[in-house]
Amino acid sequence: MKKLAEKVYIVTGANSGIGFNAAQRFAERGAELVLVCRDKEKGEAAQAQIKLAAGHDRVHLELADFSLMQSVSSLADRLSAQYQEIHVLCNNAGGANAERKLTAEGLELTFAVNHLSGFLLTKKLMPNLLACQRGPARVVFTSSLGHTNSPLDFDDLGLERDYSAGKAYGRSKLMNLLIAMELHRRHGHSNLVSSSFHPGVVRTPIWSKGGVLASLIGRVMYPFMRPVEKGADTLVWLASSDEETVLSAAGNYFYDRRQRSPAEFATDVAAEKLWTVSEEIIATFL
Repeated sequence: MKKLAEKVYIVTGANSGIGFNAAQRFAERGAELVLVCRDKEKGEAAQAQIKLAAGHDRVHLELADFSLMQSVSSLADRLSAQYQEIHVLCNNAGGANAERKLTAEGLELTFAVNHLSGFLLTKKLMPNLLACQRGPARVVFTSSLGHTNSPLDFDDLGLERDYSAGKAYGRSKLMNLLIAMELHRRHGHSNLVSSSFHPGVVRTPIWSKGGVLASLIGRVMYPFMRPVEKGADTLVWLASSDEETVLSAAGNYFYDRRQRSPAEFATDVAAEKLWTVSEEIIATFL
């Protein structure tokens, strides 16, 4: 198994689920790890557990509220100042919301947490990612098969007209996939590999946050869902393997370590437009 010593890995949404599992595996292989969490108590518990499992203290905790772009921008500033080179960024934080809610900055919550926050963090850390000297930097986005639910409506990205938890979540996962594609188009020639993946239906806390129906489905299907270790496997592989399939990922979408075809509406045109629109929304936080 490849050692990851002297490499800096940043994992968002790292105190539970596949984020926690992947982070622990990176640390156990020697990476210097930054856990990005919202809750201080849960983050500190995850940090302590990973330090114990990894047998070293190069496991750091950063707190940020991914519903607030100002919080994410401040996080990026701290990380950029602390680490001249960032080798891997795992944009994994996300959630589902039963009802449409606005953040304190006026953004639809799922759109802000699942897409804009990771996009902003990635944009602000690009100089550190592109500064890597030991192989290409990597940016991995946790997407989902749910991205196939429906195409984006660029006139209603905040779903004011027709909100549902499934639609909001699925479209946000489509955004993750599209940004991975566009990131590669823009920076793939600059010593950077971007990719996205579907973890499968995993036993994580997200099922309790998508409303009554999602919670019911989660309880009924829980015994048949994937263990967290299996869900995190492709994330770990994309973030650490030197296999040619990974190094030539070219913005591709994966499931179970195999490249998969995204939805037919996940086009280069949609990806470029989403990038441009997203830049306009976060402009004041860059």
